[in-house]
Order: sequence, then structure tokens, then C-alpha cells
Amino acid sequence: MKPVFVLLTTCLFAAGAIAQNRPGGEGRSMEAKKLQAMEMAFITKELNLTPDEAQKFWPVFNQYRNELKSIAKNQSANDQLERQQKMLDVRKRYREDFSKCVDQQRANKVFGVEAEFRNLVRREFQKRESERANFERRR
Repeated sequence: MKPVFVLLTTCLFAAGAIAQNRPGGEGRSMEAKKLQAMEMAFITKELNLTPDEAQKFWPVFNQYRNELKSIAKNQSANDQLERQQKMLDVRKRYREDFSKCVDQQRANKVFGVEAEFRNLVRREFQKRESERANFERRR
């Protein structure tokens, strides 16, 4: 787990440095693409996907992710519980779709691995923000 965290940290710092050198928002797009690539690598490793499984899994996962994004962005669903229920329904449906790509045990693990990656990124972001704030205070 520690090598994955070191790789993640290194990539995030590199993406941040590149993003600072890009004019007009290109850096954010590039950083998002790098983050997505790191997520793919992390999930592939954690689920121990073979190349054949990965070829089947990633289109389904991307479709799943797009559906979740559209629900999250949908402002017409004012009720927070309603939005969460819709997201839960999508997860339940895609758990079945994931089990067609990988065995049931790993299909169930997808959501935990996805949350673990988000938590790693969130902690790294908070750490960087804290370091930046400390740097600014020392100036």
C-alpha cells in the first residue's frame, strides 16, 4: 500500500507543477486526466484485473461514473435523499454489470476501492493545502 501512496503523491505533485505552468485552465484539464489515469491504475491494481478483464471492466466503469456524475449534477432533484437513492440504485445495477466482467467478490469490492482512492486524493489535497497555508503564514 505504501508504494501506491508514494506513486500517488509523486504524481499529484507533478500534476500540480504542470498545472501551474499552463495558461487558461489547460492545467486543470491535464490534472484531471492525470488523476483519472492514477485512479485507473489504482483500481486495476487493487482489483488485480487481468488485461482481458480490464478491457471489459473499464467501459462499464466509465459508463457507471458518467451516470453518477449526471445524477450529482442534476439540480432538479432538490431532495438530498432522493439524489442519494438514485445513486444507490445506479450502484446496485452496476454491481451486477461489474460481476459480468470480474468475479462477484471483486465486483463487490469496486465501490470500496473507488472510495479508498477518493480518500487518498482527499487526504493528499488537504495535506497540500495545509502546507501551502503554512508557507503563506511564514512569508
